Amino acid sequence: MAIYPLSKIKLSNSKKERIKNRIYCQLKKNHSILAIIFLILSLIHGIVAIKNGATEGMMSGKIAWMFILMMSILIIFRKINKEKWAILHRLLAGVSAILIIIHIGGVLI
Repeated sequence: MAIYPLSKIKLSNSKKERIKNRIYCQLKKNHSILAIIFLILSLIHGIVAIKNGATEGMMSGKIAWMFILMMSILIIFRKINKEKWAILHRLLAGVSAILIIIHIGGVLI
């Protein structure tokens, strides 16, 4: 979710910049796999929480998961218009990150 801002950060130390670039390349290369793993793990998290009777944070978790799912489904449209898709993907990633922080922080919607 947060690999794009990582590409824009410039570090003053060249050694740290090389390390950051290696991390960025690995994340970018494995982005699709990580997204699938994240979707599956978050779905399992939700199912386990429901089975254990947890109701706090349930709505914020569902909303966050739906945005993450939407990002994953919209990959279909990447070939149609890559520039607009990338903007939408980054926007949804930002919204998803905020929703995940709200969900983890316990702020209920």
